[in-house]
Amino acid sequence: MNRVSRRPLHQSVKGAFCILLGILSAMSFVIGQSGYVGMSELPAASTSYLWSALAACFAWLYHRVFVKKQLRLNWGAAFFALVFGVVNTLGGMLFAFDSWDMLKSPVQLGMALIRSVGQAVPMAAVMVWLDDWLQSGAMKQRTALDEKHFGWFEKHEILSVMIVLIVCWSPYLLAFYPGTVCWDLGEMVAQFFGQREMDTWHPVFTTWVIGSCVWMGRLFGSDNLGAALFTLLQTIALSYALARAVQHLRKCGMNRIVWLCAVAFFAIVPLWGGYAQFISKDTLYTSALLLFVLNVLAMVRTRECSIRTAIELFVWGLLTCLLRSNGLYVILPTAVMAIALAAKGKQRIPAAAALCSAVICALLFSNALLPALGVKDETASGIYSVCFQQSARVLRDEQVTEEEYAAIDAVLEADRLPELYEPWISDPVKFTFRQYGQGAEAEKAALAPYRDAWLKMMKKYPLTYLESFFAGNVSYYTFAPKIEGETYNNQAGNRLVFETYELGADPRFLHTKQIGALAPARTLLAMFARGWRHIPVFSLLYACATYTWLLVGAGISAARRKKWTLVLCGFAPALLSLGVCMLSPVNDYFRYFLPIVAMAWPLLGSAAE
Repeated sequence: MNRVSRRPLHQSVKGAFCILLGILSAMSFVIGQSGYVGMSELPAASTSYLWSALAACFAWLYHRVFVKKQLRLNWGAAFFALVFGVVNTLGGMLFAFDSWDMLKSPVQLGMALIRSVGQAVPMAAVMVWLDDWLQSGAMKQRTALDEKHFGWFEKHEILSVMIVLIVCWSPYLLAFYPGTVCWDLGEMVAQFFGQREMDTWHPVFTTWVIGSCVWMGRLFGSDNLGAALFTLLQTIALSYALARAVQHLRKCGMNRIVWLCAVAFFAIVPLWGGYAQFISKDTLYTSALLLFVLNVLAMVRTRECSIRTAIELFVWGLLTCLLRSNGLYVILPTAVMAIALAAKGKQRIPAAAALCSAVICALLFSNALLPALGVKDETASGIYSVCFQQSARVLRDEQVTEEEYAAIDAVLEADRLPELYEPWISDPVKFTFRQYGQGAEAEKAALAPYRDAWLKMMKKYPLTYLESFFAGNVSYYTFAPKIEGETYNNQAGNRLVFETYELGADPRFLHTKQIGALAPARTLLAMFARGWRHIPVFSLLYACATYTWLLVGAGISAARRKKWTLVLCGFAPALLSLGVCMLSPVNDYFRYFLPIVAMAWPLLGSAAE
């Protein structure tokens, strides 16, 4: 009798503890409105019912994971959840108040540590649940849907998925015909036709691609046709890459529900239709990198490198390097890992030949062909975005010496930096670089003494340097509020671009014209696409941090099952792409983060295999 009565009491105590823990966790996410200077709407007040809803969600999560399923916390999940708690707390405070000065108070520092633990607990529960889901085989369990046959769609798997995706994206492709042109691509067209001097500030290969499309369109007297050719090219490339990602899920043994969910994600979430019609370098780059990753994952899964796989590794690896200049920083380390670990024995020979050839060709293109063609190298200062931002913040917040000021002023317009500095985008500061356009040698000569001064100032202003670094990339790995309002050229922030940027009235520039009658449809689609970020749950699909921590959890799960080759080779491109985003000029920018979103489904499938 006593044993029977104790069980309900024991469950009630656990339930009450989950509720209490849910309340405490929700409270740890509350950000005060007093002194808030973040570039967003004011956060919900501490008395808002939204926090009660979040507490209820957390309580349900804890009960589901730790009481009903009785899952145990592992060391990997605990460690990375604590890392999340710390960076999410610090990132939220920095975004809200543009400073960590409050942490100099022992009381505030203690409160920040408590908040970090409170925010770590729900992330730990999510990671444990994800680990159980991936290891349980739930994604591979056969369903009634798997018993059905889809005839033509099964025989033409890739083509059928491509058709579905393009049909679902067609409202964007038609309404915004011939596509919205970003500023970069307009500049690249101008370089192709000689209105601007061609340089390596923009990837030259991509300049040739967009320029060739516009050239063919102009043969028929139409810039619209040239832009549409580029849009068609990137739409086919993106749909093909995503269809291959869905095919990878089937090869990993995932059931039909899983890969249908993947198709729905790629078809319905507005990111994909929005970027299919957006004329930029990022859609083609995402497609090439995803196809490269899929071949690496295939090699990890089979430990073989067929002739076809080797050819694809070469083609997609090389294109990734050529389509965006930072692609080399993703491909080269991944290639080293793949050659060392992914293939076995003699299978390393074709893998090494393909990957080494891709890297060598990319290096020859940049260091031999372009100089031979007289293309000016403007990349020396490209990696200094973070440094320039730190110098600008120091000038804004600190009292510097005359020597320090002079060292900064030698390369940047020091007197303007305090007012130009925006924490979330480096372009206003970067565009004051005095040696821009003078070539790589002049840039390197000027940057050498600046670099020495920057290193010395790091020791003197470490907190300001850290604040600047975190402020410039915090939204890639924390759930910071979405940037709202006017930033430099309205660029910073996680956004979809449905506006064309014109370079000027000169008829030699690229000029496109959208169909006037479809203006209401364009307005409606833009509202629909941008509105997702304001819908609970759906908004998580627009949060970069969602994919970052989802892949961290999947990587932990794979490591727990000793799938080290998958972790070191398969997840490397996503980690390296995150590093590229963190060092990029803009915070919370889906243009740069899109490849990681594309990799998420195939990496989850590989982790669950």
